[in-house]
Amino acid sequence: MTTGAFAGSTRLPAFGRRAAQEVARQLTTASTVMRTGDLHISGDPGGRIRVVRGRVLMVSTAGAPGVRELLARPGRTVSGDAERRALEQIATLDAAFAIAAGWIDGSFWTTDIDMDPVGPGGRVLERYFTGIEADRLTEETERRLRALANRRVSPHRNRLARTEQGESLLRGCPPGQRREILLRVNGQHRCRDIAFALGRGLYPVTVEVSRLLAEHALVVPAGSDGRTALPDPEVSRLPRRCRGASGINQLYPPRAQELPDDTSP
Repeated sequence: MTTGAFAGSTRLPAFGRRAAQEVARQLTTASTVMRTGDLHISGDPGGRIRVVRGRVLMVSTAGAPGVRELLARPGRTVSGDAERRALEQIATLDAAFAIAAGWIDGSFWTTDIDMDPVGPGGRVLERYFTGIEADRLTEETERRLRALANRRVSPHRNRLARTEQGESLLRGCPPGQRREILLRVNGQHRCRDIAFALGRGLYPVTVEVSRLLAEHALVVPAGSDGRTALPDPEVSRLPRRCRGASGINQLYPPRAQELPDDTSP
């Protein structure tokens, strides 16, 4: 998304449709006036952004796995509130990317949310997640769109198939996310389908799919809706895959326009 702060700058907006820019402006305004309510976004996949006193508390969408789906992934455990908050943040950023990578028709606010946002002494009630600043959400969403824009793959529309090179790669691929993705590519599944099947974030799955496409291990079959919902500004190329990375950039991504070394979760 592109917020009002970027208007008139030399940066190319990665998210240039008018309806999308309006969503970003709405979030910026909500942050300034410390608004509380739900910002509903219509489109494909669309979604809902919950704002409490100007901070984005949650983003929900049918386009990306939420915390429940991420927790359901075999082998994943969360010990303590700190890890839960980190997972909430990852899911929120991923859901915002999912909405932005699709098609936005419009947006509107509702204020009858089913929670009391203010507790004793005017403090915001917090169970797990304290929220994300609106500007950070829009900036990180824009960074992710830019990182993937030149790969021209839509996580919601493009169905994927393995090539002969992909079949060969699968036979020798060690256990891990790359193998899991290759196993689920069957000519019908999209990044979105694979993300739900694996219980992994849509953005990291799309990153790995982009690398596999660049390596000619995957292809978008003819006649499988090759349209792309992602924009096509001037962007840098995807970096090479780095093994054994810590994954810290997934939670605290670098300011530079590059993909994280590790694509978990």
